[in-house]
Amino acid sequence: MMSKAEKYQEVIRDVLAVLEGEPDRVARMATTVSLLNQAFDAWFWTGFYVVDMVKKAAGVNELVVGPYNGTLGCLRIAFGRGVCGAAATTGVTQVVPDVYAFADHIACDSRSNSEIVVPVFDAAGDLIAVFDSDSESFGTYDEEDAVNLEKLMKAVFAV
Repeated sequence: MMSKAEKYQEVIRDVLAVLEGEPDRVARMATTVSLLNQAFDAWFWTGFYVVDMVKKAAGVNELVVGPYNGTLGCLRIAFGRGVCGAAATTGVTQVVPDVYAFADHIACDSRSNSEIVVPVFDAAGDLIAVFDSDSESFGTYDEEDAVNLEKLMKAVFAV
């Protein structure tokens, strides 16, 4: 059985190989979600919330659901709301071992017990999305997930 570190090495290699030469951001997000979701059995929701550029131009900071794998997700999340909004506002990865201990958690699916949200930046350093994964188990995500997912998001989207 592979360790978490070995799984990440493998999935990062696979994602980068499949996406080589692919310029479309949605295709990059969908492929990343698909391969990560297949790699980690404990993840029941894996996806992106994308910065709504139309609303941003009007002065409203809001995320809209993007490519994902899992049960129905929240459609829109304001910056500053929940784990996704915290990651979007701070630009810092949020590792939440127990969502019930996170004061402003938004329960898009009541089965979620732990969550990780990684801010996603483009080559210019602008926030374009957040990557979100939820698990039914408590304590699924840790610093190893944060480091590897940050590395993957940078390799896939800061190009």
